[in-house]
Amino acid sequence: MKKIFVIYLFLIPTLFSCNFNDEIFDYYNGCSEELLDFKKGSIEIQYKEYSYPINTLIAENEKEYQTGLMCRRSLPIKIDGMIFKYKKEQNKGFWMYKTYMPLTIVYFDKFGNSVGKSNMNPCTRDIYESKSDFELRCLEESLNYLPQESYFNVLELKSDYIYINELNSIGKDEKLKLIIKN
Repeated sequence: MKKIFVIYLFLIPTLFSCNFNDEIFDYYNGCSEELLDFKKGSIEIQYKEYSYPINTLIAENEKEYQTGLMCRRSLPIKIDGMIFKYKKEQNKGFWMYKTYMPLTIVYFDKFGNSVGKSNMNPCTRDIYESKSDFELRCLEESLNYLPQESYFNVLELKSDYIYINELNSIGKDEKLKLIIKN
């Protein structure tokens, strides 16, 4: 009888922890329901004779840069990703802290030429992991996503973007061209 009780004692919390609903999980990760209302825009990525249209959310200030796509389970309909438009040259990497969807990230220099590209996976918090351990682990993982050079714009694309396979098949040394329409 004691064996069965001990098994239930460990089994039930494990089952419930696997079935946390989004609200509890987001609360546990420090996410709120109040997501920033980003401006929307259109860009285009050019590669050789091909052109890929992309509808994006736009991050243009410090608060928007810091928040990005954190705490979002999905993007609005007809939005393919987010463009970060910086006023000064940047050289820091991006991380997947509190980001729940896999992304492809492309860094662009001041001339709109790609200088780096990575496929990023969500850094999810383990149910018994402390906040500081979670942040440290996500920060360590971000070292895999450092750009090769300084950049002015960054594009994050969701994994189900219609042309994601085509863009991901382009080699890291091959240049993409960013055209911002608005």
